[in-house]
Amino acid sequence: MSKSPTVHRRRLGSELRRIRESAGRTHREVAAHLDCSQGKISQIELGRVPVRTSDVRLMAEFYGVGPDGLDQLLDLAQDSKQRGWWQQYPSTAQVPGLQTYLGLETAAKAVSCYGAAPLPDLLQTAEYCHALRSTEVAPRTEDELGELEQVLTARQQRLVGDNPLELWAVLDESALRRAVGGPAVQRRQLEHLVLLGYRRNVTIQVLPFEAGGHPLMSDRIAVFSFPDDADPQVVHLGDSANSRFLDKHADTADYLKAFEQVCTRALNPKDSSAHISTLADQLK
Repeated sequence: MSKSPTVHRRRLGSELRRIRESAGRTHREVAAHLDCSQGKISQIELGRVPVRTSDVRLMAEFYGVGPDGLDQLLDLAQDSKQRGWWQQYPSTAQVPGLQTYLGLETAAKAVSCYGAAPLPDLLQTAEYCHALRSTEVAPRTEDELGELEQVLTARQQRLVGDNPLELWAVLDESALRRAVGGPAVQRRQLEHLVLLGYRRNVTIQVLPFEAGGHPLMSDRIAVFSFPDDADPQVVHLGDSANSRFLDKHADTADYLKAFEQVCTRALNPKDSSAHISTLADQLK
């Protein structure tokens, strides 16, 4: 699960954009050279579409890239064509932005997240996930629900092993109090959170109602950090209907600062664990 074509595709797009700007070429000029639309060039540079090696060669030639630089671009293009593990599950293509999200999560060394209900996917129990999916506006078949739960199980394997994903989750108290699937399911979910909090790679904080207003009240956010410094942090903003991915510093800086502020206002991990345990006891 360590390989992700999503990150290679975004890195290739970023590099092609940098080289184009250094060469003083516009989207219109490049599109004319490749005999395609300007929109295609924009999508390539944003890392949203696969890129043919023939197009990479034409672009590199147009930008005056030397043999060594061309080889590096072609290597990236080849890596970006790999199939992600999630593509074997057709249901992942039905959720807006999910495949891109999974590609980033797969390649990340750390994920930081905040949002009101529901709880973050990586922290959900199977029964909480099933109950949550069953309440969606567009009903899913049992087969679709089963497939999405298989995907979730595969994703949660990143939290264990020799080189586990580092997860920092700030949980709004509203998510802890909303009894998804009923009191019994929610109680077991809360107990699961307490156990996860003992993992060295998992940090859980609770943002209590008493914390009042904060800069992320209207947002659901996830921040992806990667092992390679060549890959900038990516901020995901989204819900079930919308999904946005930001990777330019000018776009991500305010959200990163806002997440730090939310962390400061939240209970520390020890007090958070005690708070979650108290809420679980109330459901017995």
